[in-house]
Formats: sequence, C-alpha cells, structure tokens
Amino acid sequence: MSNQVSSRFCHLILDNIPVAVVTRDADFNITSFNNPAEDLTGYSASEVIGKPCSEILHSKRCKSESPLKTLKEVGVPTSGFETELINRYDEHIPVRLSATAIANDDGVFIGFLEIIEDISREKSLEREKNNFQYMLAHDMKSPLVAILGLTKRIQEHHEDMPADKLDIYCKNIKNSGEQLESLVLEFLEFSRQATDKIKLNLAEVDLPELLKQLILRCQPQASEKGITIRLEHDAVSPIIADSKQLQRVFENLFSNAIKFIHQNGEIVTTIKENDRQVVVQVKDNGPGIVDDDLPYIFDAFHQSKSSSTGHGLGLAAVKAIVLAHGGRVAVKSNSGQGTTFIIRIPKNKLDAKHEDR
Repeated sequence: MSNQVSSRFCHLILDNIPVAVVTRDADFNITSFNNPAEDLTGYSASEVIGKPCSEILHSKRCKSESPLKTLKEVGVPTSGFETELINRYDEHIPVRLSATAIANDDGVFIGFLEIIEDISREKSLEREKNNFQYMLAHDMKSPLVAILGLTKRIQEHHEDMPADKLDIYCKNIKNSGEQLESLVLEFLEFSRQATDKIKLNLAEVDLPELLKQLILRCQPQASEKGITIRLEHDAVSPIIADSKQLQRVFENLFSNAIKFIHQNGEIVTTIKENDRQVVVQVKDNGPGIVDDDLPYIFDAFHQSKSSSTGHGLGLAAVKAIVLAHGGRVAVKSNSGQGTTFIIRIPKNKLDAKHEDR
C-alpha cells in the first residue's frame, strides 16, 4: 500500500470514528482534526490546522488543569477527564477527554493524540432526572399539602367557620390546584415532544414577517412594564421550516425576556443570513443569567437559582425545536448585563449537515 493510499485510508477511518479526534505537535499546535471534531467545535479542519489548541478548544480547564500539559510534564496518559468545552457557537458542551503522547519510529516524542467525547446527552439526562425528582418533592408537594390541609380544616370546621375565612380557604385551594394543573400540563407537553420527537410541517416561511406578527402580539404585555420590542433586519430570504414551531421558539424567548427584564427595558431582535442559514438574536437588557445556571439553561426541569418561577420546560422546548430543524441554539449572558439568545436555522433542513461554519 502506497503512502498516499495509506494516508487516505487513515483519514477515512478517523472521519468515521464517532468521537472527535485531534492531534497536536509538541508545541500544542493542531495537526489533524476529524469530522466529528468539526461538528463538535464548529470549526473546519482547514481553519484550525497549525493553530494553538487553546484558540479552538476553549475549555474551563485549559489554563489551570490542562490534561495535555500534565501529560507532557508527567508522561502519563489521561483517560476519562471531564470538562466543559465552549464551541464556536457559544454552546457549553460537557466532554470527556482521553489523551496520550505520540512518538515516532525512533521513540522520540513528537506530539499528542486526544479523543474528545461529547457527553452532553448523558449529563443532561442525569440532571433532568435530578431536576424532576426535585420538582416532585418540592413544587408538586407544596400545593398538594396546602390543598389537603385546607380541605381538612374546612371539613372539620365548616359549620362554625366565618364566610370570609371559608372564602379565603377556597381561593387558596383553587390557586394551589391551578399551580398543579399548570405543572402537569407543562410536563405532558414536554413528554409529548420527547415521544413524538417534534414532527415538522415544513413550508416556506417569511421569518421577518413571522417575528413582526409575534412582536405585535407580545407588545401589549411588554408595554405594561414599559418594555419595547424592536426588530432589525436587512432583506432576508424565505426559509423552509415549520412556522408554528418557530412561533413557539420566539414566543418562549419573548415571554422569558418580558418576565425577567427590568421596568422600561428593551428587547432587540436581529436577523442576519448567509448562503445556508439565518441567525436570529434575541437580546434584552434584563438582569442576565448567573454563571452557575448558564450551562444548564436548556435542561428540562432546570430551575434557575435567580428565580423561583418556571420549570425550564420552555427553553427545553426551544432547544428541541431548533435541533429538529437541524439548527443550533446558544446563549450569552453576564449577571446584571442582559442576555442574548442566538438561534441558527438552516434555510432548508436538508442542508443542515452542510451548514456553513
């Protein structure tokens, strides 16, 4: 087998391995980058070859606990090292790293081989399970306790209970029942999405017009808090998508922004496009999202530490719908400095795998 054929065969194998494989030289510059690595990071191989890995693989442990630097200093391969990678699209992706040194035929150290496994689904399921258990233990238990307790009091004392007190008890029972109903409906909707895997009715969609109509519907609610919603865009071509599902995406984002934003705030929505995709940003000047919440904001049943309302199902639905379209969703935020949600949608779902990087 010639060297050229052998090289092509090696590339073919690497590109079909279902995990990201990256090689670097002794100075940590990238020397090869397979297809799963491109998908994971959002960068093409041609963009990254020869560049320092720190410019491409943004990890929380790059500076303090880099497995490659440890490998170079100690000489012991690293396996099962978990960290978080922030890719080109500002998505926070939990990954598991394994790294080993590469030597030439003479045994001289020449670089590193690193395998990067996306474990976001695994971690998300763990968190969703824990969040759901918390929801059952706290969010559902509290209204149930209130309903049972107040019902028992009415049953035991209704004959001599003043009418105004009975009315208060009944109102509290009704409010607690509505809390439970809302929670059950949210959960059923989430379960339906998970089971059906979101069926799309694809058709031509005028995205600027869709957003204009949504803003008209949301503006009265926003105006009650003195909030303005603006749409900015140049000419944008129609896309092939499910208009009803996209409405749900942006209704959720507008509703969240209105709920958390300060009085007299602003929500600015921008639309840009390239050859294959449209990018929609929904930016507000609200209180922002705390760092501890940011990586988990799209998890089902995740409840923000900065808010006691909601159960994370709205943003979980946003992500599920965008992914069903072959797109990407990310969030940028700093506590006290507002939040920006970035939605990338292919102009045609069939082109999703060939999305521009």
